[in-house]
Amino acid sequence: MKYDIKYFLISLFAALSLSSCNDFFDMELQGEYDGNNFYNTTYQLQVGLDAVYDILQTNNYNNCEWIFGEACGDDVVGNDESTTNLISELVNFQFNTSNTWIRDRYTINYKGINRANQVISGARRVQLATQEIEQYTKVREILGQAKFLRALFYFNLVKTFGGVPIRPEQEDVDALTIPRSTKEEVYAYIEKDLREAAIMLRSKFVSKEAGKAGCGACVALLMKVLAYQATPGMESEKWNEITKLGAYFIEGATLTYGDMLHFENYEESWDELRARLWFKDKALLASNEPYETPETTMPSLANEYSLEATDSYGNTLGYADLYYEKGEFCTRSIFEVVFKESANGLKDDQNEGTEIFNDIFFNRMFASKSFKDEIAGDPRKGVFIQEHGEVAFDGVRIEVPPGKTACMKWYTPSAETPSDVNDSGKNRRVLIYSEVVLFYAEALNEMGQREKSLEQLNSVKRVANKITNVSTLYKAGTYIELRDQIWKERRIELCHLWDRFFDIVRQGRAAQVLHDFATETTHNRGKNFIEGVNEIFPIPQNEVDITNGVVTQNPGY
Repeated sequence: MKYDIKYFLISLFAALSLSSCNDFFDMELQGEYDGNNFYNTTYQLQVGLDAVYDILQTNNYNNCEWIFGEACGDDVVGNDESTTNLISELVNFQFNTSNTWIRDRYTINYKGINRANQVISGARRVQLATQEIEQYTKVREILGQAKFLRALFYFNLVKTFGGVPIRPEQEDVDALTIPRSTKEEVYAYIEKDLREAAIMLRSKFVSKEAGKAGCGACVALLMKVLAYQATPGMESEKWNEITKLGAYFIEGATLTYGDMLHFENYEESWDELRARLWFKDKALLASNEPYETPETTMPSLANEYSLEATDSYGNTLGYADLYYEKGEFCTRSIFEVVFKESANGLKDDQNEGTEIFNDIFFNRMFASKSFKDEIAGDPRKGVFIQEHGEVAFDGVRIEVPPGKTACMKWYTPSAETPSDVNDSGKNRRVLIYSEVVLFYAEALNEMGQREKSLEQLNSVKRVANKITNVSTLYKAGTYIELRDQIWKERRIELCHLWDRFFDIVRQGRAAQVLHDFATETTHNRGKNFIEGVNEIFPIPQNEVDITNGVVTQNPGY
């Protein structure tokens, strides 16, 4: 679904949105609506949800995503890392607590949270035109998507800053200053949102609704959130939970609503939960309408996604198709940030296509030597990276600077070239099926199921091998040997998707990786990384100052 959000509606929700104690906590009413009378209809609730999705399309959000997730890692080198600017300071870990990008990362995700909170709190005011079950389903799916998006924004924050304030769904202008919750409390909040959203949503949205987050997106993100809470090499119920979700997602194992929710931990009754999540009241159900219980089985995901990617028409796609428009919403893609080429190609058009992909490809980031060494000999090498002067799959010469290696996931094929260089219709892949399989493989290894773990790992490799018809697979071994192979496959398969820095932090080896990486760059990028400090970034100094220290700073800053 290519979102066509009207500017006056975005302005409305921007005006209604609360943020932090600075620019995004100001409530300035514009137009005839306020937060108490807008969400009276399903249409208005959908408008609110569109405004939440709109955050994902903004240049500010996407710039923060690649700067923190990719540029701070070891898979890429930039064109200006040795210069004095705010991005250079950040990726060299020589920043201060007032770095603008740190503030922007914090602010843009809270803007998303505040818009999601308005939808979630506003849903209770919706008045249905009829009591048809489809009306309940429509509201429930809007609410479920808002919960998914709120979880995504909080996940961005907790992996960047550690524990952060959990904003109430209904803000009190007399109590805007809220202290930080612990990292564990934030993760628990994220999990609850994702578990509830998973039972509220259909397995997958397709056709004109493609691009909306479905149950598959919720479970995929939940598996990732669980992995970020577990420690490699240490026993954890989180690893066990990932194996259960992986068996459900990939192998078709049965999972009930109660299993997904961990309903035994809820204090509210089942019918109270059903009412809050917009399932139709039992007393109002017609004889042919379902009454969901904790024993109701989750929708099947096993047949919705696959490593062998096909488009909506059933055509098989190759690796060279997966990250371009031809591969959008294919069976290998679970959740995408949706862009479309705007009508006028205006620069900084926040609600349409963005020039960020082209800018990264030609001007900003190129494959590092260590990544090229890692992918050498792998059949994906010629698909994921290409040297200056080589010819791409569409016959176009790669015109990155001499001596640089292009990252092809950011490439725009000639057939998809926008009418204006400031524009793009290329979607950003956020959750892909191969990552679900690799998290499943990692959790299986952590749980001692090494044979099954190797099977899942090689299922990803076999599909990649078809690029050049090779047969090399990963080999059985000890826990450490298998874990290292899984991490190697993650680095190759998931390269340049704006997540590498957070992945090596999750694995507990960011300091080692970045210190090793420093030896291959002329200005030793990574040498300043301080173990035990730089795994997370500082809370923006203006947040600490404006709350008079109620929002505390991270240790070491």
